[in-house]
Amino acid sequence: MSKKYISSEDYRRMLVRDGQRRFQEWHSAFLKYQKQFLAEISRSRT
Repeated sequence: MSKKYISSEDYRRMLVRDGQRRFQEWHSAFLKYQKQFLAEISRSRT
């Protein structure tokens, strides 16, 4: 296993892609939670 050196530009691109993927996962989970929370509130109001 020879270590292949990647340029800082490639490395930055990889980090950005990974960050976007993590944000997508977090954001969809957050939206689902928010929807449940709002439904719970509207149910308790009536």
